[in-house]
Amino acid sequence: MTRIWIAAVALGFAGVPGAALAQDGAALDCVAKTISPDLRAQIGTAMAGNDSDAARPLFEQFGALSTDCMTKNGIAADRKDVYFDYNLARVSREWFAGQMRKAGLSVDPVDRSLDFGPKGANPDLSSEMTEDQINTIINAYTAAGVDVESVDQSVWEKVGAYAAASSIYWNRRQQLLSH
Repeated sequence: MTRIWIAAVALGFAGVPGAALAQDGAALDCVAKTISPDLRAQIGTAMAGNDSDAARPLFEQFGALSTDCMTKNGIAADRKDVYFDYNLARVSREWFAGQMRKAGLSVDPVDRSLDFGPKGANPDLSSEMTEDQINTIINAYTAAGVDVESVDQSVWEKVGAYAAASSIYWNRRQQLLSH
């Protein structure tokens, strides 16, 4: 059951819209430093939910913030989708990480087991997580001493969403920094 929830959430999260170019820290950090705590929480909650119509105004507001940061940092218009994706994944990833910590789970087993990071393999989870990836995450938590059967399904959903957001975050970040 745990594997199904992680996979289902990762699949749903992979449908998140696109992001643009940033070559320095200011451009990469602009949205994260500018977004209000309220919008940050609303975006996180929306990413965890299933009501895309209700979330649309939030994403439009987020898109305006992203576009404003692009303008401030001289990011080319053709990088808009990559920049938006990067920032949405970053904000979502941070929110999911906070929710996981509140539930007593570290993000480290996910990051280590899937090799996320600036020099990591950063697997592309934009279509779906494989059974091997799901098992790798579960085994990493088990090795860390977590009784995986006692973790609530809603927490596993956040783990899957965190993995999907991390995939988008690291891959879009690499795209932004490579141009």
